[in-house]
Amino acid sequence: MSSTSRRYSAFTLLEVLIVVIIIGILAALVIPQVSGAAENAKITKILQVVDTARTAVETHYAHTGKTAREYSDTNSETDHQLSIKQQGLDWKGPYLTHPLTTSDNPYGGTVRIYEDLEKGKVNPGGFDLIGRGTVTSEKSGQYIAFTQIDEVVAKEVDDALDRGVNGKWQSTGRVEWSKNTLMIFLMDTND
Repeated sequence: MSSTSRRYSAFTLLEVLIVVIIIGILAALVIPQVSGAAENAKITKILQVVDTARTAVETHYAHTGKTAREYSDTNSETDHQLSIKQQGLDWKGPYLTHPLTTSDNPYGGTVRIYEDLEKGKVNPGGFDLIGRGTVTSEKSGQYIAFTQIDEVVAKEVDDALDRGVNGKWQSTGRVEWSKNTLMIFLMDTND
């Protein structure tokens, strides 16, 4: 019987290290891109909720002549005036496809549409729409507030909605931000 030699092939330590380094480099390039895309998707969701809310409050006001509230953190019909049938007035809704919930806030906080510009936890007292340092829209109107929004996200939303507005970004234009609450002007009923 003849003796056959078998040759086993295996990876050398150097080859394994090269593969690990390549995987590490690829991960370093891909992970920030993926997380950046996820963050952009959340900001886009906020902007979509704002657009939907703006249309809803304007249509409701055109039908009823009244402002309405819609709160994500309650089950009361009186706090869902844009999505649940309301008695009286000339309510022709629903103006929103579903009652607001915390899932409408991609950061897990509440979403509230306030029926006047002076209500709310942070209480903006109005909006400086022009950026001159004075309130140009107050009392009679509506805004939407998202809680648990950090400053970086608020700044991104502000950049999307307030390009060209002078003044301090946290308190001028259609976007205000304070104490992790993002407030966005929807409508002034004095127009």
